[in-house]
Amino acid sequence: MRDANLIKIMIEERALVKLIKTIGEKEYSTRDLLKKLGAYGYGHKLLIKAEDKGLVERSNVKNKTYNKLTKEGKKIIKLAKEIGV
Repeated sequence: MRDANLIKIMIEERALVKLIKTIGEKEYSTRDLLKKLGAYGYGHKLLIKAEDKGLVERSNVKNKTYNKLTKEGKKIIKLAKEIGV
């Protein structure tokens, strides 16, 4: 994904950026992540959206789904820090 597309996501999808920043370098189960965000229904929709955009990778282990950032998700964090978002 080009940097221009990542900047567009940062401008149009502020909640998505917050989700990505919350995940950071760690890997969270969906339940733990949504608890941390404090937004269950909307937070889950954001996770699905982030996965569709290629920013978050979701994997199933036993009965849990774990979420971690892809390279593109990590680029957004880097750009957000540079811009100050």
